[in-house]
Amino acid sequence: MKRLFCKDVTWRVSTMTVLLLLFMLPKFATAQRTTDFGAILRAEYENNFYGNYNVWVKEDLRFDHDFSKYSRSKTTLGFDYKFVRYGIKVGAGFEYVNKYTESRIFRNRYRLFVRASYKYAYHNWEFGYRTRFLMMYRDEATGYYNYTPVLSWRNKLQVSYQRRFSRFKYSLSGELYSDFNKDKRLQLNTLMFEGDVEYRLTRRQYLTVFLRDYREVYIESDQIRTVYFGLGWKFKH
Repeated sequence: MKRLFCKDVTWRVSTMTVLLLLFMLPKFATAQRTTDFGAILRAEYENNFYGNYNVWVKEDLRFDHDFSKYSRSKTTLGFDYKFVRYGIKVGAGFEYVNKYTESRIFRNRYRLFVRASYKYAYHNWEFGYRTRFLMMYRDEATGYYNYTPVLSWRNKLQVSYQRRFSRFKYSLSGELYSDFNKDKRLQLNTLMFEGDVEYRLTRRQYLTVFLRDYREVYIESDQIRTVYFGLGWKFKH
């Protein structure tokens, strides 16, 4: 029964992702090739405080313009519940984003999100899918933004490989960023690819190096493709 359930979920996830990619491909034909490079530093703490419940906090610092300029910081607080039998995890959380704009102004953004993920292990491989719905509020104090929420939907596919008893874990992923525009229609905005290598330092600490490629879709002028080199540290309690 469990195997049939897993196969059905995997088939549905794969079908939806293929359809999204087919819908998205024509938009890349007109994309220009301006590339920027940046860096991401990350620290994360995760606590399994009761049964299958987890709470976690994460801090990201991002730099762009060829590593020369602070771009933003993002603080995330969330919790998850895992249905161990089915490999499904559901959760919710809050994000605070402090962004430095091109006009040299710091702007605050606040996000609420709910998410669900599914993982399926096969020998040394692990296949995963994650979907998130976000509602973002922008800082009204500047006089430019208001508190009308911006709704978005993100979908991510990931495949990982780890040999038994190995401290190393290798992963590749792709994610679609979609916003609901003024007409309440879903609009694909960004495609993100990422490759990372995770190394287990101790029983509870993990170090990750990653390469992330962001590609903007709906920009009529100079499209920016940003490649980030990242370093992350995680502590699980």
